[in-house]
Amino acid sequence: MDKTYNIIKTFYQSFNTGNTDNLHLILSNDWVNHPNDPGQSANIDGFKAGINEFRDAFDSFELKIIKVIVDNNDVAVHIQMSGIQVKEFAGISPKNEFVVFYGFDRHLLNDSHTKILKTWHFEDFSNLL
Repeated sequence: MDKTYNIIKTFYQSFNTGNTDNLHLILSNDWVNHPNDPGQSANIDGFKAGINEFRDAFDSFELKIIKVIVDNNDVAVHIQMSGIQVKEFAGISPKNEFVVFYGFDRHLLNDSHTKILKTWHFEDFSNLL
């Protein structure tokens, strides 16, 4: 579980720090992001660009892991995100107000639990409207 949790922690810490250098250590070379971030490819480079756009759209952005559920190679993660939206994001105009919103991700890990093979994600942006 510690190895799996460390991979998940590395995945999400990029959102808080903006440093995406360690993603290549935990994402397989053919990792796929489902769905891809708006305007980005579904691969690692597109994901890194999406993280930067996310951080650029929200001042004081913070992502917290609420819960991690591990079932063999299948990992579900409930996350909370917050910040002040200062730029358009996902087609939503900013209100320059502090917002809290949530997401749910599913990650498929390889058999040795050293790399994420695929990620599916859903964010509830209704609090931004």
